[in-house]
Amino acid sequence: MQKPSTTPPHPSPSEFPVLDLNKIIERGTWRFVGQRVQSLQPQSIPIAGKSMELIAHALGGSIYQVRRVHTRNAFVVKAGILSLLYVRPDYRGYRRTARLVFAPCSWKVDYDHSLSRNLACRLGYAYVLLLRVAPRTNRSHGHLERQLQVSDEVPHICFADDRIRGKWIGRSASRLLTPPRAYSPHQVTKYGLTLRQAGQWGFAMGVEDDDREIPGLKPITCPSVHM
Repeated sequence: MQKPSTTPPHPSPSEFPVLDLNKIIERGTWRFVGQRVQSLQPQSIPIAGKSMELIAHALGGSIYQVRRVHTRNAFVVKAGILSLLYVRPDYRGYRRTARLVFAPCSWKVDYDHSLSRNLACRLGYAYVLLLRVAPRTNRSHGHLERQLQVSDEVPHICFADDRIRGKWIGRSASRLLTPPRAYSPHQVTKYGLTLRQAGQWGFAMGVEDDDREIPGLKPITCPSVHM
């Protein structure tokens, strides 16, 4: 009789545990929302425009009235996963209208003009994108939202620069990647977004874990835009 081997037998391939290399991203996290908007970038979302037709055309979306709120004051553009609320810069009822469009939130948020009302009026923009952001972040940017680079020609629509992108993803003014400069409607941020940042960015625009039907939206037919 042979002496028993002290070396344990090699397991067969079927006995090896199967490892799932795909990271599970849980609902209710920034990264989960980020997955839903990862095909979009800040450079594709107008923060202000001279007419609702121009804004909707840039987004490739459709315009909706919010219940009985006149479109002179506010409107929603639905484009894919997004339902974006734009308001007149001097519209005083923007918070009430925002509560009709954005889902309820379990923590405190500010409804904030992505481009400050003061700058939007000085540049002649009729509508500004409304965001929901943390109050502390919003307050930290206040002193930076009055500076404007004078420009002879103002584009019909404008986009986020580095500072506005930072506020959009919840960064306070002291944590910006580049020193803030006076706003110019010709500047556009060159930075992309991590999955977590994309989640914060999407949430600010109203994106949730699931698609959500906004009550009381009525489609509006507008004339075609000739650029």
